[in-house]
Amino acid sequence: MPPRFESSQLLALHRRLCNGDRTASEEVAELLLDPLVERISRQFPRADEHWHCQAVADALLDYCARPQQFDEGQAAQMSATSIVELDPVAGNLLQQEESAQLHQQEEDCMNLLQDPQDQQILALRLRGERRTVAFAAILGISHLPIEFQRREVKRAKDRIDKLLRRKGGHS
Repeated sequence: MPPRFESSQLLALHRRLCNGDRTASEEVAELLLDPLVERISRQFPRADEHWHCQAVADALLDYCARPQQFDEGQAAQMSATSIVELDPVAGNLLQQEESAQLHQQEEDCMNLLQDPQDQQILALRLRGERRTVAFAAILGISHLPIEFQRREVKRAKDRIDKLLRRKGGHS
C-alpha cells in the first residue's frame, strides 16, 4: 500500500511551491523521493533501478517546476504513486513497463507449449481473435461442418489452457 502523508503537510508544501518558496521543493523531494522510488520498485520489479529513480525524479521536478498545474484539492489527497502518475513522462514509462511485463508473460506461456499448432492457437487468442474459422484454419478443419469446427476449436483451447495451468503458465 502506498504511503499516505498528512494532507495538511502536503497541502502546505503545495501552497508554498505555488507561492514560489525555494525551499519547498527540497522538502518535497526529502519527503517523497524515497517512498515513491520504493513503491515504483515494488510495482515494477523487472525494470532497471535507474529507471525507477529517473521516473520519480522527473515527476517531482515537473511538479515542483509547475505546481499550479495541479489541483490543490488533489495535492491534499495524494498517495505516493499518484504524484508520479500525474507526470506524463513517468506515466508513459509505467505503461511501457506494464506492456513489457505482459509481453514477458505471453512469451513464457508460448515457451511452455511444444506443439507449433498450439503456439499458433495461443498467439491468435492473445491477439483477441474469437472467430472459429481462424482457429479452424490452423487446425486444418476448415472444410468440415461449422458445428464440428466449434467443438474441435473449443477442445483445442481447453487442452492448451490445461497444459498451461499444469506447467505453471497463465491461461
